[in-house]
Formats: sequence, C-alpha cells, structure tokens
Amino acid sequence: MNVIFRVDASKDIGIGHLMRCLALSEELIRRKQTCFFLSKVDNNELINRIKKNNIYFQNIPSNLSLQADLEMLLKISNENDIDWVITDHYGITSQYIKELKNKNLRVLSIDDSAQIHYYSDIIVNQNVGAEKLVFSSEKYSKFLLGTKYVILRDELLKRNKRPMKNKVEKILVMFGGADPDNVTLKILKMLESLKENIHFLVVTGPANQYNNFILSYLNKYNMNFTFLRNQRNMSDVYLESDIAISAGGTSCYELAYFGIPNIIVAIADNQIHIAKELERNGVSIYIGEVNDLKDKELINKVSELFSNSSLRKKMRENENKIVDGEGKGRIIDFMEKFN
Repeated sequence: MNVIFRVDASKDIGIGHLMRCLALSEELIRRKQTCFFLSKVDNNELINRIKKNNIYFQNIPSNLSLQADLEMLLKISNENDIDWVITDHYGITSQYIKELKNKNLRVLSIDDSAQIHYYSDIIVNQNVGAEKLVFSSEKYSKFLLGTKYVILRDELLKRNKRPMKNKVEKILVMFGGADPDNVTLKILKMLESLKENIHFLVVTGPANQYNNFILSYLNKYNMNFTFLRNQRNMSDVYLESDIAISAGGTSCYELAYFGIPNIIVAIADNQIHIAKELERNGVSIYIGEVNDLKDKELINKVSELFSNSSLRKKMRENENKIVDGEGKGRIIDFMEKFN
C-alpha cells in the first residue's frame, strides 16, 4: 500500500510529531510499503533524515493556506495511488479529513487530544489515560488508545536495556527538538546548586537555536557535562542515564521504555494531562508547568530520587509495564485489516 504522512516540524511546534511519523514509516517500509511525507519543515537536517529513510518528501511552503494544503495533498495522492493518509498535526480540521474521505482515501489520525470531530477510519492516541477521553467521531471510526500503541523508533528498539544502578551518577536533561523558550538552560541554572557530584547529559534537538548559550553556561560554571546536539542514537544516551528531567512529550515514553525514572516539567498545555497521568501511574514525577517552577522544588525532587533507590526501582517497574515497544507493529497490523 502507498501511504502519505501529513506532518510538520519547526522551531515553534517542535519535531515530536515528525519523529513519531518517521518511526511509524520504518515499520511500513519494513513491510514493503511506500511512504510519502508532505510537510512544512524549515530544517535541512530534518529533511535529510526523512529522505535517508527511503521516503518520498515534498516540502510545503510555510505560508500555504489550509485549503491549498488540502488540494496539494489530494493532487499528490491522486498521482501516486495513495491508499492511506496519516495525519499528525494539530492544525488539521474535521472538514479537512472529511474532504479526504470524500475522495475515498483511508485516513489514520494520530492525535494527543480529543478536540475535533473525527471522520478518520482510525484514530491513534498513544498517551497514558487516553481511554478516559471522550471522542466525537463517525460510527465507522476505530480507536487505538493508550500506551499499548506507543510509537518508538527502530534505533531505540534494537538496544537492550541496562540494569538499574544503586547510585545515581548521570542526569539526562532534554526538552525536545526545538525548545523555543530555552527551558534547557533554565533547568540547568536551577541544577547548578545541586550538591551531589553528578554528570549532566544535556541533549538538544536539530531545531534548537540556543546551543551556544547553553554550552557557554555549562563551561562558565565548570559543570561536569556532556553536551549532545541533534543526537542520532538516543539509545546510547538512554543507556547511560540514571534519571532524567524532561518535558511531557513523546520522550517520556522513550524514557519509560528504557526504565529511566523521570521528572517532568510541562512546557505546553497539552502536556499537563499526560504528565499527571504518568505520575498517577507511578511512572514519572510531575512538578508542574515551567513558568511556575521553583528552584527548591526541583532540587528537592532530584535529591529524593538520588537518595531513594527503592523509589527508582518502583518507577522502573511501572515504566516497564506501560511501554513494551510493540506499538507501531500493532497499528500497522490494524491498518492492514482494512485492505
């Protein structure tokens, strides 16, 4: 089958949606399917990453209207005998999806909310607690909900997880592929007063504009660190990490897969519900939204994880229960039942 992904990435919206679609495309290509990406992407490193995955890529002008966007998608779909359209985009409307269905295209929508009426054939929400959301949809719509459907990249799935260490030596700090508000630097400034002898693994993504500022700060205060920009093999980093501090996005599920106890700082409204659910499931510690964060609160939670190995062990056990790495295979299996 031929599949086209409608997904964007930028310094403002981040790269999580695109990385999730890349991960799903890996499974499709492994099954001898053909993938196209129709995207607004303003970063050459991301474009090269898409193309290297044997994907046909078409960039969209950044100022293109939603109607023109739809017409472009329909034209490409018609020219390439597209069977499925996969959307992972908060800007896609009910009417947009309805028009795709009117052209007899199958539609799978990856979403982290329940804010529109769905005309899609399949709706995937991989988040913890997604089963509790109330959706509006057509009668034919099918739902794949919860962490059973977490989508992970191949490079994460091919590595063995390491055993938990008794002592915390390395803290991973990462806030997505863009981090437009430079939360990474804000967190590092808070952690500078941490009394424990610790090594910081600082990871920034390809759309981060503040790398020089972050690196300058780390050097100025002589912090013990490894700075990694646009790290391609995140599994290597996860295997070194004892605990993590991150945003409440898709990286939380990667951390869970590797059994890394995590402190979540929400940097967007749509992360708050996810962060609270992860904490309720004993997977992560949620300490609130970034604008309300206090230095002392962060230091206290980090110190608690340092000193409480039984807590870290319990969090690791809970993480292993919610993400098994089989999510994208389950999704493609379900898609194939329609053909």
